Amino acid sequence: MNIIKIFIIINMYVNKLTYSLTKLVNKQMVKYKVLSDHTMVSNSDIFPYVVAILKKSTYMSAGALIDDNWVLTAADCLFLIGESLRIIRIRVGSINYKKGGLLLPIKSFNIHPYFDNRKPEFNIALIMLPERVRFSHNVSPIRVQKYYRGVTATHFIITAWSGTLESKESTIESMETIKRRRMLTVSHLHPSSTSSCANQLATFGINETETTMCLDPTPDSNPCARDIGAPVVLNGVLWGVISSWKPDGCDLKPGSSFVTLVGAANVSSWIHATIRGHRWSHYYKDNYTVTNTNNVDYDIDDENNI
Repeated sequence: MNIIKIFIIINMYVNKLTYSLTKLVNKQMVKYKVLSDHTMVSNSDIFPYVVAILKKSTYMSAGALIDDNWVLTAADCLFLIGESLRIIRIRVGSINYKKGGLLLPIKSFNIHPYFDNRKPEFNIALIMLPERVRFSHNVSPIRVQKYYRGVTATHFIITAWSGTLESKESTIESMETIKRRRMLTVSHLHPSSTSSCANQLATFGINETETTMCLDPTPDSNPCARDIGAPVVLNGVLWGVISSWKPDGCDLKPGSSFVTLVGAANVSSWIHATIRGHRWSHYYKDNYTVTNTNNVDYDIDDENNI
């Protein structure tokens, strides 16, 4: 009799546990079912780190909130702005770049000193907000990769307002099409092979591949479109941002999207120096320190780093 009671109790426990696990899995499936390729995001708290960078009310690029008052994005959307800071706005906490969340001005921006608009390398910039944003379920920073890691992942999550720059809104288009373009989209892009990426970078005279990663285009995507400034994420960690660079004749021969890796030594050290308000020069591989013009060394192994 006691054995029967024990069996019944165990069976009830197993059923309850199975139900709880099933409910949890279903909940996660509902939350992340938007993560299929080129899918419009329907919930603003799934990617709380993604921001829209606007020139007045026109979309320029995506970006990633990495601190309570710092945004990381591509440099090529900002290097022609010059002193016109007043026309730049950042929308945080919304999947619609036209409305919702918070619309903030910017205090300043910093472009990586090694950025060259003729090359896709070091295509990265930091934007400082005028005030610290309050974190919530739909506004939250993302962890930033601190050190370079070899690419072994099969795909990365890319979030941006795709297609906004490729065709202008007009009265000819349906309102539904216009609304869709204003919504955040997510896609999965696969890394190019090491040899293929190296060959593509070599055309720009770039031999150092630790600062740049290549992502293959998806078969059904616009071969000439680029998700400028889009965060490139793996397992909740920011690996880099996408450049606007695309090959000549991309419509005939699609090329990879270039990603500036935030874990690269001369990128990671620059990010940390800039956020701390220090002047940066370059990174020395032999002593793992960053040297600035004030002759003060900053250890990139500091646990207080991002």
